[in-house]
Amino acid sequence: MPRKTTTKSTAKSTTPVTTAQKLGSVIKSARDIMRKDKGLSGELDRLPQLTWIMFLKLLDDVEKVREVEAKLEETEYKESIKLPYR
Repeated sequence: MPRKTTTKSTAKSTTPVTTAQKLGSVIKSARDIMRKDKGLSGELDRLPQLTWIMFLKLLDDVEKVREVEAKLEETEYKESIKLPYR
């Protein structure tokens, strides 16, 4: 019986990136950018700012969803944080 030859594919198999991996990548990227800032001397300076940025991003995303829901329900939507503070 002849042997079956198998060839290895040189193409890399793409594995789906998990949410935790995406979040880790975004945080690492933000930390790398923040390290370049001359006003921040260490992780103790950067961590509160990074946390605040993440909170504001979450708030913005939630408000966008609520605004769309209000339009679909034909109700008035009020922003949590008014301009010019947004």
